[in-house]
Amino acid sequence: MSGLGVTGRWVAIGLAGAFAFAPARAADEARNELIRIQNEWAAARVKPDIAYLERLYAREFRVQNIAGSVVSREADIDVFASGKLKPDFVRDEDMDVSLYGDTAVVTGVENVGGTYKGNYDEMAIRFTNVFVRRDGRWQLVVHQGTRVPKKP
Repeated sequence: MSGLGVTGRWVAIGLAGAFAFAPARAADEARNELIRIQNEWAAARVKPDIAYLERLYAREFRVQNIAGSVVSREADIDVFASGKLKPDFVRDEDMDVSLYGDTAVVTGVENVGGTYKGNYDEMAIRFTNVFVRRDGRWQLVVHQGTRVPKKP
């Protein structure tokens, strides 16, 4: 930088700083996008917006549900499309996003209420969701949920 002069040095330092923060800014943007997707997914299950579920779920998507069963992509979509599961609300809280390149893990607690096969229930579910970035968008690959016991 000796031949840059004072102004040139400040410009070089400024550019170096901008490039140093670019990865952090990209990570923040990805985290915000994944939180937005989580909220959209919650709304899509309440509506139900089957087209949204079909876009979000990767081909190999599966659910490891609170009963310990593994549910396929098709079966999960069908439970909403058929009306077997009718959530009145789905609200996520305490979400945390961890990024690993084109893979992300989102954890949190999902508060849900609605009917399943005609029976109403409300519960909290601690979840782990795995997303993969493909074709320029995040796709949900795995959802795992564990029911949080109700406090006495």
